[in-house]
Amino acid sequence: MDLANVSQAIFSAKWAVVFYLVLTGGTILTCLWLLRTRRAQDPILSPQQGPRLQQVYPTKDDPEEGRPGPDIDIIAIHGLDTNSPGTWEWKVPSNRKTGDPATEVNWLANPDMLPAVIKINEVRARIFTCDWPAQLLQKSSVPITLPESAQSLRGSIIQHLKANTTRPILFIASCLGGIILIKALEIDNQHTKDNTDSPSLTRATRGVVFLATPFRGTAFQNMPGFLLKILASMQDQTVTALIDTLGATPDLDELTKGFITLTTNHDYHVVMFWEARNTVLLRKFHLAWMVSTWTLPGWLLVNKHSATLGDFDSQRLDRSHVMMNKFAHSKCLEECKKDCTESEDFSHVSRKIGEILEKIREGSPLEQADVWIRKRHYTPERLKIERLSGDTLPMDRCYINLAIVVDTKTPRQQEEGSGKDVAPHTSSFSLAARLKVETPDESIQVQLSSLFDPRKDSNGQMIHPRRVLIRGRAGVGKTTLCKKMVDGFPTDEFRKWNELFDRVLWVPLRRLKEWSPAQYDLEELFSHEYFAGQQNRETRATFAKELQRIVESGRTLFILDGLDEIAQELSCGNHKSDFLCLLLDQPNAIITSRPHVQLPAGVRPPDLELETIGFYPDQVKDYLRATFTDPEKVKEVQSYLEAHQLIQSLVRIPIQLDALCYTWDSFGDKTKPQTMTAVYKAIEGSLWKKDIVRLGKKETGDQIKTASRKTIERLVEPEICFLECLAFLGLHDDVIDFDSKLRNRVSDRFAPNLTLDEVLPGLSFLRTSDPSSKHRDQNYHFLHLTFQEYFAARYFVRRWKAEKPLTCLQLSDGDCNSIAFLQKHKYDPRYDIFWRFVAGLLDAGGEALSFFQTVEKEPRDLLGPTHQRLVMHCLSEVERKESTFTELREKLETQLEQWLLFECAFTRSSRLAREMECPEQVLVKALKQATEDTRPILLESLSRRTTVPSSVIDVASPWLSDCVSELLCIAILHVLRHQHKGLPDTILQGIAARLEDKDRDVRQAAIEALQGQANPTDEMLQGIAARLKDKNGYVRRAAIEALQGRADLTEEMLQGIAARLEDKDGDVRRAAIRALQGRADLTDEMLQGIAARLEDKDGDVRWAAIRALQGRADLTDEMLQGIAARLEDKDRNVRWTAIEALQSQADLTEEMLQGIAARLEDKDGYVRQAAIGALQGRADLTEEMLQGIAARLKDKDGYVRRAAIEALQGRANLTEEMLQGIATRLKDKDGYIRRAAIEALQSRANLTEEMLQGIAAQLEDKDWDIRQAAIKALQGQADLTEEMLQGITAQLKHKDKYVQRAAIEALQNRANLTEEMLQGIATQLKHEDWDVRQAVIKMFLNQAALSLNILSPYAKPLYKALLKKSFTGHFYWYASNSGFIGVDLKHISLGGGDQRPPLHLAAGNWEEEVGKLLQLKL
Repeated sequence: MDLANVSQAIFSAKWAVVFYLVLTGGTILTCLWLLRTRRAQDPILSPQQGPRLQQVYPTKDDPEEGRPGPDIDIIAIHGLDTNSPGTWEWKVPSNRKTGDPATEVNWLANPDMLPAVIKINEVRARIFTCDWPAQLLQKSSVPITLPESAQSLRGSIIQHLKANTTRPILFIASCLGGIILIKALEIDNQHTKDNTDSPSLTRATRGVVFLATPFRGTAFQNMPGFLLKILASMQDQTVTALIDTLGATPDLDELTKGFITLTTNHDYHVVMFWEARNTVLLRKFHLAWMVSTWTLPGWLLVNKHSATLGDFDSQRLDRSHVMMNKFAHSKCLEECKKDCTESEDFSHVSRKIGEILEKIREGSPLEQADVWIRKRHYTPERLKIERLSGDTLPMDRCYINLAIVVDTKTPRQQEEGSGKDVAPHTSSFSLAARLKVETPDESIQVQLSSLFDPRKDSNGQMIHPRRVLIRGRAGVGKTTLCKKMVDGFPTDEFRKWNELFDRVLWVPLRRLKEWSPAQYDLEELFSHEYFAGQQNRETRATFAKELQRIVESGRTLFILDGLDEIAQELSCGNHKSDFLCLLLDQPNAIITSRPHVQLPAGVRPPDLELETIGFYPDQVKDYLRATFTDPEKVKEVQSYLEAHQLIQSLVRIPIQLDALCYTWDSFGDKTKPQTMTAVYKAIEGSLWKKDIVRLGKKETGDQIKTASRKTIERLVEPEICFLECLAFLGLHDDVIDFDSKLRNRVSDRFAPNLTLDEVLPGLSFLRTSDPSSKHRDQNYHFLHLTFQEYFAARYFVRRWKAEKPLTCLQLSDGDCNSIAFLQKHKYDPRYDIFWRFVAGLLDAGGEALSFFQTVEKEPRDLLGPTHQRLVMHCLSEVERKESTFTELREKLETQLEQWLLFECAFTRSSRLAREMECPEQVLVKALKQATEDTRPILLESLSRRTTVPSSVIDVASPWLSDCVSELLCIAILHVLRHQHKGLPDTILQGIAARLEDKDRDVRQAAIEALQGQANPTDEMLQGIAARLKDKNGYVRRAAIEALQGRADLTEEMLQGIAARLEDKDGDVRRAAIRALQGRADLTDEMLQGIAARLEDKDGDVRWAAIRALQGRADLTDEMLQGIAARLEDKDRNVRWTAIEALQSQADLTEEMLQGIAARLEDKDGYVRQAAIGALQGRADLTEEMLQGIAARLKDKDGYVRRAAIEALQGRANLTEEMLQGIATRLKDKDGYIRRAAIEALQSRANLTEEMLQGIAAQLEDKDWDIRQAAIKALQGQADLTEEMLQGITAQLKHKDKYVQRAAIEALQNRANLTEEMLQGIATQLKHEDWDVRQAVIKMFLNQAALSLNILSPYAKPLYKALLKKSFTGHFYWYASNSGFIGVDLKHISLGGGDQRPPLHLAAGNWEEEVGKLLQLKL
């Protein structure tokens, strides 16, 4: 062919191409125009609607009758440009021959398809479809991206998880739905790391079935992009940004790599199906009619390379892409074509789904380990709470009460207190106080289920407690508490715990004392503690390893039971002690311990410290009603308890109440026990009768029921001897848990014929914390410490009567006679209840006289009050009857009466009178003999008791009608305030008459007295309501508080209270708000009145208004706006309360936090300050937010700088740069900021020497409060230089008493004080200020020994100060061969370097001089 022909051919070809392109383009444009209406009607969700879940099987959410509910959820996610249920439906066309209409088969919902597979596998599952906005073309001008779609999908499933937190999920993801799912998992995984307490998609996911998911792009990328753009343009739409994910991109590659890692970490079960038939892309756009079918190009839209990843299980389906997610039937029918693969392909998919469901049910190795612990370790036997009758006590009857440990209360805490049967109404020396069964103030009560709720600490900072220390006395129920937590964790009651933690691991620390593995780590601990019963060593090792691995995720809660039992092991300095410290340092831990045991150095302190409290009074009543079916018997027991206050305190201990109920029927018609000792004797007798049968003694149960006490004691003589010796030795050596070694030593020495392995399980008085262990590994303890004290007292009394030495002490530190033991330990507070039992047991045998005579002999407490309390407590156990003891009793009570009157004169109060053990006769005589000045003091002290004897009421109430002393009148009214039993009408009328008294304090006291009555008459309520208009603010406030909470108020009374919202007195307005708070019968006008107080000039009133509105469902938008406006209040407490109130309406989102953080840069200083206050104390602040707060340390506004310091104060995650920024403020020109900087640095362990020097420099500040703050900041530092100590000591001479007191307190725990420093401190014993003198005393009482060289010149002020403290604390001055001062359990020796006699002798006639000084002969 020549060149011309070639040219002509080329020319012709060009025009042919142009012709066909024009023809094709025109045809396509015409088709696209025709498709506009059709695509506009597609039923695909819009982006505004968001994803939604639709349950398709079963049709009802509830389980079938008698069957448990579902335990797995299956969620199916469709792909791009489709919807649910259409994606999953096989379209069956109509049949013209048979007339059958067109139908659809949804293999997810059809009973013969996937639901049938679920039933065959006996899986309880629900099936959902997830419909998400999957439009290929969107109306928005900004296309929706992959992260946005994934975030939206995650949000909808998180909402689902909030109602189904423990149910695992299996996903079925079609095409691009799989990409969006793994992106959602990636987002959720990062969110879960930052917010461990929120529902997690990552954790809920257990498996994924991918149907043709394009992990490496699709053939759709071959479709010319201009066609989609033209189609979108013709409909005024844009192409979704999701189209970009259909090609192989680096971002998609990174996403799939992350999913592979996530699958490994969470042990997901994954299977991937890929298509084996081509797809014609033009058919997607309905353009196939343009050309013949055989000429259409086809591709594998998602080929095997793209649809599979790594080593995951994968399988082909002989289907095109569009058919990968729909199946016609599970079994082929007669009309099926020969090449039909529907049943085969469905079988492949459904079989894999069934296998995954089975694996999910079995669980991962970690889940299997969790199941083993729940079912094989936490067995009913291990967790049961056994009653004395042998019956199991239901967990819902195990009342566990907790209270926050606080040193002092803030005024606001006192304001919020209920005043109902709370600790301030009891003496710190009472039986209730010693047994820790007082009802704490409501503001510090903590519900077990809300243990980890956010709360404010003592500094007002919001904390999210994760480390909790729970203290409790021996036998108060700490182990029962652990069992209740373990048992309750899987239940709805502990739902909040489940949001934070995946498992609870209870570790009885006592079991680790003898534990000696080859290597100390968590894996060994788990293998030893939880999986020892797993016979397969490989499985045991796998379980332990998996559990150790997952602990690092931060969702495991440790319950470490019995810190006190491993206290000695913690200080050994070996591998074991290092591991125990590591265990105690876990980020999520509940640690139980007896009081006074401290966490070791290096272990992070608890976020929250609690103490266990006994039953509340209402719980005692509930227990009685549940125990006795006869209502009359319940009334009988309640009447008995009301008449015996000491026993009423005693039965608030759960085991004591159980014991009393068990013993009650044995009393019959006999006189009920009148003392604590008598109660214990009766309980002992009943339990021995039960044990005699259990131990296989000769007598039958019927014979034992009528046996005498003497017969019973004869039958169990060796067992009694064993218990007595064990109890006494344990009390002496401070042991409450008895291991096999100690038990055997006692048995071999004092009860050699006992076979302990057989006897101990049959003794009701002893319990083991681990009944499943071997006998030699078990530790035993007494039912309660008081039972140990009772049996110890039995041993002492037996030896006392026989006048024989206490030989069981030969097993400890040698024996001694009982008199010497009494002399040595009579003031020791550990023996207080023991001595009560001794007195009661001796009195039962008519031998109390010699005991009290010995108590009265030297050596005596030189101070006096501690001795009087000992006598008083012992007297309470001696029944009042004619005997040889009567004369001495009268003498002792006369002496006690004199001390009552002296205390009133000396301290202007009487703690002795507040004790329930104080004899009624003593109170009456003292009241009659008291002077006019002393009577009000004594009555005010009695008003602090929970009840006042009726004989005292009979003496005092007649004075009410004619007393001229206002103080006496008020004191009488205060006494009557707490008499909840009905008072005679004459007394009530006398109280009501005082409502009109001319003295405002009397009117107020009269209101409070009527408030305490159980059923005031309408006339009384009207009288109180009339005081709402009293001219005195205190009286108006008292009237409001008296009416508060009553359900029988008339509308007029409510209106009267509401009117006080406008009172001129801020305290009255606040009281009115609190009285209306929480009432359901408030009118709109009253609510508006409260809301108006949001603008009150008084910050406390604004605070109260927010609290009153908080949580109400009937708030208007205007009220919510009013609360929101308080976010910028100048009062920090108001701002915080406003945030809390808004949080109760809806959680702060990350966006809200970012919005607040943005205000840190606001041009207005007040706004910047408010923003800092809003962020302060939050645990979820990002590093960027912290940096933003730290930047405000250099703010030009002083208030903002101060707020920034306070916001950073106490945070554990401050960088060195932030600390330096705070330290720089030590030189701020503003004194408030300097003080704030000092307080922020106070108690931080990582201060540099430069920072310490900066704080020390403030000791010379011109402002006294800054000096005080500097002293307190240095007080907690361990590495102070000599110069710094000298600087603190120099402040003793400062003219301000607060600075002097701070200096003394800072030096009180220093071991390296020079004699010159101590001399300087001692001079302050003559300071005119009481608080300064008390600080000196406290400092000296923290020393191990005191020098006579220093104290002799100050003997009189020292004695006087100690005497005053001894009325409120357990202080005694013990004079024997070597004198010492006793402070609770501590002894401070007295002596000097020159070996001079003890102080009380060195002072010559000092004792006599002090007696003259105090006008009391000592």
